[in-house]
Amino acid sequence: MKPWLDRFRSARMWKWRLTGPAMADHDSQGAGMLKRLMLKPLLYLLSFPLAGCLYALQNHAKPRMHVLATALDRALPFIPAFSVFYALWYPFLFLTLFIILQRSLSQYYQTLAAIFLGMVLCNVIFFAYQTYVPRPEHIGTGLFSHLVRFVYAEDKPYNGFPSIHVLTCYLVARGSALLPRRFRWGVYGFSALIILSTLFIKQHVLADAAAGILLGEMVFRVTGSLLSLKPALFRPNGRQL
Repeated sequence: MKPWLDRFRSARMWKWRLTGPAMADHDSQGAGMLKRLMLKPLLYLLSFPLAGCLYALQNHAKPRMHVLATALDRALPFIPAFSVFYALWYPFLFLTLFIILQRSLSQYYQTLAAIFLGMVLCNVIFFAYQTYVPRPEHIGTGLFSHLVRFVYAEDKPYNGFPSIHVLTCYLVARGSALLPRRFRWGVYGFSALIILSTLFIKQHVLADAAAGILLGEMVFRVTGSLLSLKPALFRPNGRQL
């Protein structure tokens, strides 16, 4: 599948035939086409804050909560330095989706749709099955410990099962399958670090991570099936870029 950016660049190969006003008009049209091709798919990233609003409405204690921590979870070390990877979650998601968009519009839409569907399903589970993640009593005083405190203040110890951090990282890793090898393995590696960070800063437990991966695989396959049945759903105006 040829990226839309390559098509735009190949169109510019004819630029040498134009001179004066004709060249200026050609450049203006090319810039406008590039802007339109980029802007519309990127606007769908606004679905993330929408799903985030559902999370915020439930990010508080409820009368009945479940603790899924096991002895293995308690045996895992608390590593404040991993809070850096946890905090970089949002920039990582947006950057990876942007890179996927350069490679394949359909893969971008499938990944984006899977993320949105997965986040909605997570919030349904949060509503029906509220969990609580025990946090360490002693966090420390270093720079990374202060970052952990910031994370704890912004992201309460509820709504942990499944982990949205794990879900979304797994999905962008799945969506990056068409990327060149160096980018693909970079996404895999950073996704793994963010997933590990959810455990090492005691923001999630192993059950949360496992559920996030299983749910991610399910919604990615569902959106992939929709793509194969109704390609136009993922290609506005029926065009392949």
